[in-house]
Amino acid sequence: MTTPETSTTGTPRALASSWEWRLDLPEGWLEVPGGITGASHDLAAWERGATAVVRESLEPVPDESGTTVELDDDARAQLDQLAAISVVNLREFADGMAPGDHRVVAALGVMGRGPVPVLVAVGTSDPAAPDDDLMAALGATGGYPAAPPTVEYPDMPDGDGVRVIRLDIGEESGGAWMSVGLGRRTEHPDAVVDTVLVWRTQDLVLGAAMVELLDQLMPAVRIDRTAA
Repeated sequence: MTTPETSTTGTPRALASSWEWRLDLPEGWLEVPGGITGASHDLAAWERGATAVVRESLEPVPDESGTTVELDDDARAQLDQLAAISVVNLREFADGMAPGDHRVVAALGVMGRGPVPVLVAVGTSDPAAPDDDLMAALGATGGYPAAPPTVEYPDMPDGDGVRVIRLDIGEESGGAWMSVGLGRRTEHPDAVVDTVLVWRTQDLVLGAAMVELLDQLMPAVRIDRTAA
């Protein structure tokens, strides 16, 4: 699993108290608790369950001919260890990248990789005070000068969509970092509600797959007005 070297995106505004959001994750996604989210035994139970799910996602899948690679005991032991380490890394990633009401989810079984973390955030703003918070959070500003961010506006049934794909060069390593951000802005008479999904890695081969996966993930973010 690859985590960002630096953060190049902004932070969405906090969700107002009159709104709440939840995740109805589709199959193939795992929600990761960040920070102190419960008693230690609850986190331990999550880690055991998550390790089993991640380990299952690492099983070899049949190739185009229907043939599945048979693993020996050493290879299976290595996958067991990889699953356990991946879950620990996911927790650390969530602790560092998901402050406040933001969350981290992970895509499983993507092109034979370990879990791929994605940051999920929801925020509100005043419709009478237009802002560029959504574009900033998606990374639409800045980027590598030789490859400026690509901004697209996909159709969404429940809001205005924005997709930002950008390439950065790490300040310390000089390596290339790719990020895909997907945003949704839903306007109400008294509030503008923004949803932000951000993925970032040096594993550039995953780019096309993550564009599709973020499109599938966005409808899983459900936002409701709280009872008065």
